[in-house]
Amino acid sequence: MIHTAMVRCGACGEETEARWAASVNADRRPDLRDAILSGSFQSLTCPNCETAVRLPAHLTYLDHGRGDWLLVEDIDQLGTWAETETEALSVFRETFGPGASAAAQELAEGVSPRVVFGWAALREKLLCTEHGVDDVTLELVKLATMRSGMDTPVGSGVALRLSAVDDDTLTLDAVDEKTERVDASASVPRSLLDDVADEPAAWAALREQLVTGPFVDINRMVVG
Repeated sequence: MIHTAMVRCGACGEETEARWAASVNADRRPDLRDAILSGSFQSLTCPNCETAVRLPAHLTYLDHGRGDWLLVEDIDQLGTWAETETEALSVFRETFGPGASAAAQELAEGVSPRVVFGWAALREKLLCTEHGVDDVTLELVKLATMRSGMDTPVGSGVALRLSAVDDDTLTLDAVDEKTERVDASASVPRSLLDDVADEPAAWAALREQLVTGPFVDINRMVVG
């Protein structure tokens, strides 16, 4: 579902017309999924001063083939994560729950609802699905990495976000979630995912905090 909107450049104040997606069905539009992964989705260049402009995140995202359903909000809304979780579950149940059509209920089989804030967080979830990374375990790996004294400027709007995955390595970026600027990067062994998964008792309390709702993100512990 795509609408037309007027966007004001933050640098020069020029207004320009843009196409704003209120929802994305990646099964039908895989090109939009590719654009999210590349960082070009909802991005444009100001025709007056040529400053790059990124529209705020505000949409629902469905990829039935990969089991993704996400309610995506702008990073400025992070403080409302608890209310947004409630909204997401309500929308998901209304769309795919017992009151929905049989076709809609079938579409939701194997789909896990998630809430994310900001483009970097959305891209991270898509990378997790693409590479078979459990997103809850990834958040625990981030905590382990931060505890180990990783030299990244995390905090004050900067969060660790998965940016790349290969056979042996996870790349974690310290990302300014408002500007999407990467302040630092670090590579950690992909085997840490298995290490965390193989010690369920040690991580049980933190895992329980992460899975109490669809906002699976260590920010829920930080923001409160």
